[in-house]
Amino acid sequence: MPIERPTSNLLNDWLAYIDTINSKSILLGLDRVRQVKELCNLNPTFNIILVAGTNGKGSSCKFLESILSHAGFKVGCYTSPHLFNFNERINIDKKPLSDDLIVDSIKFIDDSRGKISLTYFEITTLAAMNLMIKANVDIAILEVGLGGRHDAVNVFEPEISIVTSVSLDHQEYLGDTVEKIGYEKAGIFRKNKNAIINIDNPPNSILKYAKDINADISLIGNEYKIKCHHKNFDYIGAKKIIVELPYPNIQGQHQITNIAGVLRCIEILSDQLDIRKEAIVNGLLNCNLKGRIEITSKNPYIIADVAHNQEAALSLYNFIYKSKKKGKVYAVFSVLEDKSIEDIVAPFMELVDEWHISKINSLRARPTIEILNIIKSIKDDALIYTSDNLHKAYMNAYDKSSVDDNIVVFGSFFTVSECLIR
Repeated sequence: MPIERPTSNLLNDWLAYIDTINSKSILLGLDRVRQVKELCNLNPTFNIILVAGTNGKGSSCKFLESILSHAGFKVGCYTSPHLFNFNERINIDKKPLSDDLIVDSIKFIDDSRGKISLTYFEITTLAAMNLMIKANVDIAILEVGLGGRHDAVNVFEPEISIVTSVSLDHQEYLGDTVEKIGYEKAGIFRKNKNAIINIDNPPNSILKYAKDINADISLIGNEYKIKCHHKNFDYIGAKKIIVELPYPNIQGQHQITNIAGVLRCIEILSDQLDIRKEAIVNGLLNCNLKGRIEITSKNPYIIADVAHNQEAALSLYNFIYKSKKKGKVYAVFSVLEDKSIEDIVAPFMELVDEWHISKINSLRARPTIEILNIIKSIKDDALIYTSDNLHKAYMNAYDKSSVDDNIVVFGSFFTVSECLIR
């Protein structure tokens, strides 16, 4: 049931309100969003970059934001979900916006929509664009929330679209094969506009759609690539080669692939914008993203990652396996109900010495007993401890650990947020 429209100016009150306007948290189709976009006169004149993908889209957005900001441009960046505060989702000049600005923008969208029903994500997407237009940004980077074709950000016209990866996730909305999911993500491509396919061996559905609409395709390994060296790497593009670039502070080998697509985007933008190597170097070195193979402590070695599907879990496992200390490995883990526990935990079963689990604080959480039973079904002698909440689960693992041990926190944005809450 919808709650009453707030009389306060508190952001949390407004977020709770817009979460109840529509009975469904996800609705496919853009007609409603387009109607409200036009009612609000949200017609940006600046360049827009859309970023979709099963994994890697948040990192790609932040690398783009950092490089373009260091190049001297006023950049708007919209990502989701957040870890600790909603304000993390909407950045201008690499800074989260204030509660008051966000509330005013949500009010504007809510006032304008009349009786048109929108979801939480649809309202916040329009509110974010309204704020970017008011701030007169030079360029906007918009992360797709789910899929691409029917995602709210897709009502805006991109100059460049990037697909970072395709694997099984959100099958109930996007389809049960990578070909079906790829087709949905390719929906952000536009006729005669740049379509960066940053995927080795991409699904045929992506390539076919891009060719059918006559998008200007950039394919990793063809139009651009990365050559890695011990201390640095080179970018080799269609028209530009940039040598001796520094590796970023964000961990994980998969980030080099993300950077390849980002630098192809930068190369394309360089035709009309002044983006020098110095901005790229500073952008890579000064890009930070919480919850993506984030090392929060070295003694014990603690890594937090929002990995919530098979592809992301495997990337996390590969990093931990190579970098872990010699002691025990404690896993603090929980997932939402629509995720495959088996796919996420499978790489870790022989690595983890103890599992510390609890239910996420969400209506969409998978019950603790289900998580326990599935882990046990894979490895019947797995050592599992349950707690009342995830922060307790994390503290139990921390209290048991020594300086030579390892703690990995993963399974969801909620898992990382609740464990590391400040």
